[in-house]
Amino acid sequence: MVGVSCDKERRAKATAMLHKHVAAVVKRRRCAVVDAWFLTKTSLGPTGPKRHKLAVRRDWFEHVRREGDRMFRRMYRLDVQSFNELLEMIRNRISTLDSDRAVQSSGSEVCAELRLAMTLRYLAGGSATDIRLIFGVSYAEFYKSLWTVIDAINAELGISFPIDNPDKLAAVEMKFASKSRHQTVRGAVGAIDGCIIAMRNPGLAVHNPRRYYCTRKSKYALLLMAIADADRKFLWFDVSCTPTTHDSLAWSRTALAHRIKNGDLPRPYFLLGDSAFVCTRSMISPGRDDNFNFEQSSMRMSVECSFGELVRRWGVLWRPLEMAFVKRAAVVGCCLQLHNFCVDRRLQLERSLRYDNGELEVQPGRRRTAPVVDKNGIPVDILSSVCSPNCHCTFCVAGRSNTATKDTSRREELELACRNAGIVRPATRPPRR
Repeated sequence: MVGVSCDKERRAKATAMLHKHVAAVVKRRRCAVVDAWFLTKTSLGPTGPKRHKLAVRRDWFEHVRREGDRMFRRMYRLDVQSFNELLEMIRNRISTLDSDRAVQSSGSEVCAELRLAMTLRYLAGGSATDIRLIFGVSYAEFYKSLWTVIDAINAELGISFPIDNPDKLAAVEMKFASKSRHQTVRGAVGAIDGCIIAMRNPGLAVHNPRRYYCTRKSKYALLLMAIADADRKFLWFDVSCTPTTHDSLAWSRTALAHRIKNGDLPRPYFLLGDSAFVCTRSMISPGRDDNFNFEQSSMRMSVECSFGELVRRWGVLWRPLEMAFVKRAAVVGCCLQLHNFCVDRRLQLERSLRYDNGELEVQPGRRRTAPVVDKNGIPVDILSSVCSPNCHCTFCVAGRSNTATKDTSRREELELACRNAGIVRPATRPPRR
């Protein structure tokens, strides 16, 4: 009997402890429900502020002061002065429309300086995760700022070939003539070539993804066709064709090629291309004269250097493009626009160092624009056309009839000019032992 009573007591104690434990659990759950209900009523939903903490935005001016000029240029690929110039060009397009609502939503406004800085840092090769943590923004705000700034840059800067601007064509031709030995090759207004921009598999965004697979490079890519001037500045670009398209065919499909084919490019001028392009009076490609080929290749090298500077400056092109397929062309175009912006600032700096604001004082109190000179310091004259643009002579009519048909007459003229000038290909250096 004693043993039975002891068992009953132990069971009673165990039952009491279990009930006590269950009561404690129920109490904690009720407290949690009450707390959740209280938070819902006071800090969530449209009747109160949002649940997350207010974002701590980076103070832009303190950031610029702390980083210094050298680090600032490495981070954003622009110095502070160029950054501010670019900002003023697109400020109206990227500024927040409703500042009060932005402050109520997240505690502070994402200013135009931060939007441009995040975009430049991303294009320079930065990670989206690191950038949003550094500047104190959400993923949604970062990508919203990114595409807003990219669209603003593409809309504000712009690149177009100056086929309807005779003065611009003459200035571009003079720069190419200054690169030619003894100013022998005259008439070049651009160097054209294609470049492969790596990207991820577009997948279902296109009808046939295999068309974007470049077997030669073993990667998915975009085909970038571009024309550059002697200063390595892009004059025209196109990314509408797949990388499986031949460069000559991709060029012939563009609107600019059709205009040049119809004779809209004035007679003295032509483009420099490699062996992939058909030689015509408006497109000079290498021939059989090795001395002329070296001169032509030396002048055409500007477009190759432009591609190299473009990819080296903007680190987003170091790895395959991963954004949505419809946005990849916009990213490439934005990189080209910013490349031209950087080249313009470099040329301005060079002119200011050589001359007084790019001008020479020819007489006391009288100034004129500094002339373009070649490697020997000889000024380059403007190339003038013998015939008018609407001339109907046999030579001009034949040149305007169909520039897509192979015509080596213009190249033969240039080869003869090189021979008369005594231009020869430099001897190949013997290999070092």
